[in-house]
Amino acid sequence: LAACRKIDRAVVITLALMDLLIRGGERVGLVGMLRPSAQRHAVEQAAVAIAREPLTDDAMPVDAPFTPFCELIAVGDFLEPLTDIESALATIAGRRVHGHLAQVLDPVEETFPFIGRTEFHDPTQGLRYVAGRAETVRDAYRARMKERRTRLKTVTDRIGWSQLIHHTDRPAQEPVLSLHARLSGGSDPRTFAHANASGDGA
Repeated sequence: LAACRKIDRAVVITLALMDLLIRGGERVGLVGMLRPSAQRHAVEQAAVAIAREPLTDDAMPVDAPFTPFCELIAVGDFLEPLTDIESALATIAGRRVHGHLAQVLDPVEETFPFIGRTEFHDPTQGLRYVAGRAETVRDAYRARMKERRTRLKTVTDRIGWSQLIHHTDRPAQEPVLSLHARLSGGSDPRTFAHANASGDGA
């Protein structure tokens, strides 16, 4: 239902937030790709790194060399198994890392507007599902998405992280400004951004 892909929006959010934070004197990096830096050219370096290494990894960066009390901004759709996300968040938070989840979704993934025979494909795993009458599974699908959102909120609340949901039919500056507001006033200048979008749509 949106003109842009989720992964493209995740990249825009990540780079824009990096730029704002560096302008404010923060040291920012990309997990596994770019060490934290306060240099203005770090944003350009991040863009080049992303272009060279497409962001298709679904896993949260549990093995990254975080320093205690740094901030992690994780940008993705978080549609991988919830048990994996919950375990990863608990592990990262256990290392005294504070964080923020920015969940990027196409509105179709929550509204499920399909009617009649509909074929669904998973572009990352090659899975295929055919619904004879898609509207008959809409309520169950929406209930599962609501449950997923509730569980994510529960785990982020438990570890003291923040969470926001961004739909790709909305302006990118909304999550960027929201995340920047949440980060301003933090005591540690080392901020990491983890751009992670696992799919392009339903």
